[in-house]
Amino acid sequence: EPWRVLLCDHGSPTAQVAAAREAVRKALKQRLGLDVTGCCMERREGPEFDFNGQLLEQALEALPQGARAIVALLFLQEGRHAGPGGDIATIVSGVLEKRPDLSVTTTQVLAGHPGLIELLLKRAEKAVPLRLLP
Repeated sequence: EPWRVLLCDHGSPTAQVAAAREAVRKALKQRLGLDVTGCCMERREGPEFDFNGQLLEQALEALPQGARAIVALLFLQEGRHAGPGGDIATIVSGVLEKRPDLSVTTTQVLAGHPGLIELLLKRAEKAVPLRLLP
């Protein structure tokens, strides 16, 4: 059974945020050659927020018997939601209590990755050439 990836963001009342996650999901799927599903930690009720897709809990519960999954966190930094003891860890452990057949691992948040500073510098340079800053 190949690994499955659940790309998880916070969830948003704004469709553009979900569209950004979808772009990352497509790129991950192409790059990894694995099944990559987008999901969110939480979302508002109602059909007008269906663009968020499944909740993480639902996505985990829908995995087939004995599945191996990676919850890829599309979160910048640890906090109340992501990281040790956060909402995502609580959701994953709750599902694993009901579904001990699953094997689930969670990635680290994006902060701390060495490429992040370089990316931010490139984006800042595009916005305002750094040579113009004092």
